[in-house]
Amino acid sequence: MPGPTKQLTPQQIKFANLIVYGVEGNPITKGEAARLAGYSDAANGASVYATRLTDPNKYPLVCAHISNLRDEVREKYGVSFEGHLEELGKIRDQGKKDNRNLAAAATTEIARGKVAGYYVDQKIIRHGKIDDLNLDQLYERMKTIKQKNEKVIEAKKLLAKETKEKV
Repeated sequence: MPGPTKQLTPQQIKFANLIVYGVEGNPITKGEAARLAGYSDAANGASVYATRLTDPNKYPLVCAHISNLRDEVREKYGVSFEGHLEELGKIRDQGKKDNRNLAAAATTEIARGKVAGYYVDQKIIRHGKIDDLNLDQLYERMKTIKQKNEKVIEAKKLLAKETKEKV
């Protein structure tokens, strides 16, 4: 498998589009996106490619492109974190005021938040709290997080620069 490039390949662009938009608006798995993008499916090869392509240390440009596409979706449909919280607040206030069951409205707004990526369905077992860290440990943790995401940040800057040069 070739290593990371300085430009996205058409196959990588197709993979990113499938990850964000799915097929006919229906979400699909990373492995299925890789297979539909044309990556080998022999012996679960597509799933392996999908895992590698979504690893920011191996393919930061692909990760940055996926992030940019998700940002476009949020912007297109007017979903912002602040707007989402405001809408949830309005639903709560309306429910308190009218004593009506607004479960459907709340469920719909939560679904919009999920689509925008504000909710992540995962279970994490934590061994300690951020409150338990001293200042030096907090700075060290922030440094680690920044280093871990540095390649994606640089890739996003590179993609933005390329987009500006094309315009």
